[in-house]
Amino acid sequence: MRSFITAILLFAVTLLSAQTTQKGYVKTKGRIDNNGQLIPGKRIAGAAIQLTGGHSTVGDANGNFTLTVPDRKFYLSDVRKQGYVLSDPDVLKKQYACSANPLVITMETPERQADDQLAAERKLRRQLQAKLQQREQEIDSLKEHHKISEEEYRQALQQLYAEQENNERLISDMARRYAELDYDLLDEFYRQVSFCLEKGDLVKADSLLASKGDVRQAVLDQQQKAQALQERKKQLRRAEAVFAADNEEVARRCYGYFERFSTQFQNDSAAYYLELRATLDTTNVQWQLDVANFVDAYLAQYRKATSYYERALRQAIAQNGTQHPAVATCYNNIGLLCKVQGQYAQAMEYYQNSLEIWKSVYGENHPDVATTYNNIGGVHYSQGEYPQAMDCFRKALSISRAVCGENHPDVATCYNNIGLTCYSQGDYEQAMSYYRKSLDIQKMVYGENHPDVATSYNNMGVVCYFQQDYDQAKAYYLKSLAISKAVYGDNHPEVAVGYNNIGLVYYLQDDYPHALESFQKALAIFKSVYGDNHPEVATNYNNVGGMYKMQEDFTQALEYYHKALAIYRSVYGETHPDVATSYNNIGNVCYRQEKYSQALEYFQKALTILETVYGDEHPDTQYLKKSVQIVEEKLQNQ
Repeated sequence: MRSFITAILLFAVTLLSAQTTQKGYVKTKGRIDNNGQLIPGKRIAGAAIQLTGGHSTVGDANGNFTLTVPDRKFYLSDVRKQGYVLSDPDVLKKQYACSANPLVITMETPERQADDQLAAERKLRRQLQAKLQQREQEIDSLKEHHKISEEEYRQALQQLYAEQENNERLISDMARRYAELDYDLLDEFYRQVSFCLEKGDLVKADSLLASKGDVRQAVLDQQQKAQALQERKKQLRRAEAVFAADNEEVARRCYGYFERFSTQFQNDSAAYYLELRATLDTTNVQWQLDVANFVDAYLAQYRKATSYYERALRQAIAQNGTQHPAVATCYNNIGLLCKVQGQYAQAMEYYQNSLEIWKSVYGENHPDVATTYNNIGGVHYSQGEYPQAMDCFRKALSISRAVCGENHPDVATCYNNIGLTCYSQGDYEQAMSYYRKSLDIQKMVYGENHPDVATSYNNMGVVCYFQQDYDQAKAYYLKSLAISKAVYGDNHPEVAVGYNNIGLVYYLQDDYPHALESFQKALAIFKSVYGDNHPEVATNYNNVGGMYKMQEDFTQALEYYHKALAIYRSVYGETHPDVATSYNNIGNVCYRQEKYSQALEYFQKALTILETVYGDEHPDTQYLKKSVQIVEEKLQNQ
């Protein structure tokens, strides 16, 4: 499970030492009726607003409030009103700058917020279904008019349905985005664009966006203006003001196209327009982070994501100094990518940098501090340092429950991570208990079709697998794989994990053809995403080697086992459970070949590692002790 901190929008603002005030008001969301007319939000009286480390106030009968701000930059630590929640939870993560413009805070009842999200999701699903029916009719028409053959007809439908699976991936994210949208805060043009997109009237949305001209040409025009600004120093202030306004306008249009393509689940095109916007202002931290977040989460293009995160980090430090939440966000997200790619030392360094900043800004009891503890625990876990991992996960759980309450995704993440650590230490009953707690919260919050739900199903399948309940394990793995393919498409690490785990079940059920097929699918995905020197690639080398061993092709088995061992030692060093696994597997092949001296050597290497990591009472340690004993008896009887 991947913990991810939402990026923060930053502006470079001159610091003032004197206190100042910020006026604002609290209201419900503005909405659009079925005719595209604005229904303004209503003011909410009596909301309590708290500044981070500063002033608090309560709104009057009309929702108006005034904050005393010790600095021109400020954060909100809490906004509360009984019976209401923030429409956009990221309000508490944004940095604000004092302005003559009012600070508008939007809240809704939990029931209305949930209804808005369900309504948006329903519209999106109807659009998806309508698109499917339209394409089916077009394909049927081609066949009826003999413009395609029977074989081409079948292939066209198969491709359509495969694409349809992938189109489910953005529905939850887009539904949440539309549910948070406050139409009062949009001007009339972008209000109508958003209204058309939400209704599925893409032709009109395209027409509105195109009415502003070719956005690609507009970007080129902006770049030419930027060069001209350097030569026109006498008119600098006026030119910069014009440029900034035009830049923001073009950026909105780029984002409009991004939403247009993401609505249709065309992620490559959606990413293109985010990247196009990022080129307009490479100093804009938020725009760089938006690209990085999207290409990481939906395209798994880690190298490109890292380059954007690093650019955002450089700009965040240049604009705000080193001890700033935006800098912490960048450190966290770069650390996340390092961990995904098996670069654990670098990941730990970035996470520690992030944690230091969060604690200095917010103190110990804050969601971002909990997230970073979770991430640091994940690095310890990946390196087999389970006591340290458990300590971090329990710190994160304590903070998340105190800040967010029990039924929150952050709490579910903590339960999942604690369960994972219990499983790795051989306590399967406790692991399953924590996984079920995590799953209950995730399904309550997200519904069934979400990546975190897939993770919980997968982890529960792992426990059943090790308890030798293979049918139940396979059922959980298949549920997890179906969700991952719907969300991520076919070429993603989470999908590869699903194939690998299903292959293991087939393997233990003696269904070797299906097992080999699953392992090969997983291996192909992992190598295409991570390259050759990654733990997940090593895992699949081990599994393919196991298939050759079962077919008594010991030469091939040893070749794959040694490939796995080389990767594990390169990534983890000598004392890691996965290195022990490879030693054990090689020892098993030597034993089958009746090379008992070599088998004993490898079994003893594996046992030494497991005694160090797990202790004497762990099931895997006990298993290796029995293996060593059997081989020693063989040698004595020779």
